[in-house]
Parts: sequence; C-alpha cells; structure tokens
Amino acid sequence: MSVIEEIKKLIAIPSVTGEEALIGKYLYERFTNMGCITRLIEVEKERFNIFAVLPGTKKNDLGLIFHGHIDTIPAYNMKSPFTPIAKDNHIWGRGSVDQKGGIASVISAFEKIVSSKRSLKYGVGFIGVVDEESEHKGSMNLKDIGIKAKYAVVTEPTGLKLGIGCKGTAPIKITIKGKASHGCRPWLGVNAIEYGMKIVSELLVEDLPIYKVRDIDEVKATLNLGLIRGGVAYNIVPDECVFWFDRRLIPGENQFQILDNIKKEVKKFEDCHNISAVVEIARPDWNWEPIKKRGLKPALTDIDSEVIQVVKVSHREVIGDNPTLFFTDGYNEMDFLINDLGIPTVQYGPGDSGLCHTDEENIEINQLIKASLVYIKIIKNLCEDYNEN
Repeated sequence: MSVIEEIKKLIAIPSVTGEEALIGKYLYERFTNMGCITRLIEVEKERFNIFAVLPGTKKNDLGLIFHGHIDTIPAYNMKSPFTPIAKDNHIWGRGSVDQKGGIASVISAFEKIVSSKRSLKYGVGFIGVVDEESEHKGSMNLKDIGIKAKYAVVTEPTGLKLGIGCKGTAPIKITIKGKASHGCRPWLGVNAIEYGMKIVSELLVEDLPIYKVRDIDEVKATLNLGLIRGGVAYNIVPDECVFWFDRRLIPGENQFQILDNIKKEVKKFEDCHNISAVVEIARPDWNWEPIKKRGLKPALTDIDSEVIQVVKVSHREVIGDNPTLFFTDGYNEMDFLINDLGIPTVQYGPGDSGLCHTDEENIEINQLIKASLVYIKIIKNLCEDYNEN
C-alpha cells in the first residue's frame, strides 16, 4: 500500500480522543501482517496503545522507536472530516496533519524495510498512543510497560524540520474569594473580580526567564491569561472570580516551583485585603489526577546527541540539504520519552503544524513521501550501521 493510500485509510477510521479502539485494532493487524511483533496494550477499556517491533538480530535491543498519537480532536466544523480528499498535491481530512501523516509515513517505511529483506542488527519499533489530545494517558503508560530504546523520533508535524526540544506547560488556576453585596452598596462587599485583576496585573508584568539553546536561539518562558469566569449579575458585587493561566516552561523549570512562586505573589494580596485565594494546577478539561501531579515537562535532547546527527544526515541524503533545527514553543510528548524513559528524542514529521486543530486540516503528499524516505534512512543508519559507544 502506498503512503497516500495509507493516510487515506487512517483518516477514514475516526479516532477522536476516547474513541480510538477501531484504529488501534486496525494498526495491530496492519503491523502484524507485515511481520512485526505487535501488542495491543490496554490503557483503559477499549483504548489501546499499539506497540509494533521489527526485531533485529539482537532481539531484545531496540535501536530506534517511532512515536505517534492515534487520537484526533473532534470534527467540529470540518466538512467531510473522515472522507479523505486528494486535491492539489494535498490530502484533506481530520487527523491528516495531527498526526496520521507521520504514522502513515512510518508504516510505509516499515513496509519498505521488510520488503528489502535486509536484516537489522538492532530492532526498530513504533508506539502509537491514545489520549494525546487530552490527558496523555497513553504516553503516561509507557513507563509502566517498560518501553526501552536507544533513540526515539516523535512523528508530529514539523514540515520536515528537526525539533530537538519542547516547552512544558503548567496550567494554573487561581480562585479568588470575596464577599457579595448589592451593587448599590459595594462598600459592604469585597469584589473578587476587582482584586483578581490586581493580582493578574502583577503576574503579567513579571520578567520571565530565558534559556539559551545552543546552535538555535533563546527560548523564553511565557504566561498567558486564557480564561476568566466571575460574577452573576452586573449589579451584584462578585464574591468569586476564577482565572486560568497557561505558563509555558523552559528547560530547568517545573510546575511545582512555578506554583509556589505564584502562591507567594497571591499571598501578598491575601495578607493586605479581605480576600482568600486558592492557587492550583488545573485545566478545565483535566480530571485525571496523575497528569495533574506529573505535569507536562519541558524536554531537550543534547545538540551533540547521535540521534540528532543521524537524522540530519538522513534528511540530507533524501532532501539534499541540512534540516532546520528548532526548539518548539509548543508542547509534545517527547517529554515522556526523554524525562520518564531517558531516551534521547527528536521531533521530525511531515505536515504544517499551523494546520493542526483547524477546519482546513490537510497535508502535502510530497512531504508524506519524503518523510517516509527519511525514516527509512534513519532506520538503516541507526539500526543497520549502529556503532555502540
């Protein structure tokens, strides 16, 4: 099956977060039929991670693992989201970029490795995870099942650029408690919105740290106020206001120190005014306690790591020039591979990430083909011609 046929097949199987069972079973059969040792790993009822391995002569050693998430966001207003359309050298459909394109390119690469009948010294694996678009239960599961590999490639869309790190994110919820009164007598109340805005103003003007990524650029921590909820009527002094912040973390930071720092700032207002406040890690769409406790951490692979050098060489062999290196302002699940499993990891995949989560989601066919060819080169360079340190 060509990579074009493959992505069409994947798009045609709806796999909105929480409804990944069908695509998990399809991928199990797909990889098994091409000769992989394949496992369906239950994360929750009818929600499976898929783990497929092309073994090498050193059967228990994986030189490389590809990572991709098999869930997508809902269709929303996208027209014919699960009916793939090929037009103008692009494939349209929900999940085409985010991120069934990368998975299709991996499948195509595996098939070509199998059909070449060339033996691998070190095995190569693919892990397809559920729940990336929500609470990351699939990638949280990787540590429990003991996934091990020398290196990893996250196949999220990069436009064939080479990502060596990502920011983390700390979702901060601040609940301000005041005292209600009638709007005609505001002096009898304590306005939670008013004091909340003062706290917000202080937080937003703080200088945030910068991290220098060698050979790339400076990476700056950021704070975004994304949601405000408060008040019940215009003529009532509000007794509660809730703020949600998205604090992006750079290497060296973690959500606990950020939480402590914000708590200290908020405490200053509590001590001076008749208010109380609760500051916590929370997101409106998060209910699963383990992810709140772990958090989404920044991740970085050393610029001198062999996996970066091999992907650069493999890209150059196919594309003809060196890939652009970058550190993404966003978050991706290389975090779990690097921080939980200790696997040096890069992000490299087909597609324009700017089209993720849009109603115009589509992927360039040429990038699918090129990504597959680069993946083949990476496999050969790491798993056939592998040099142990």
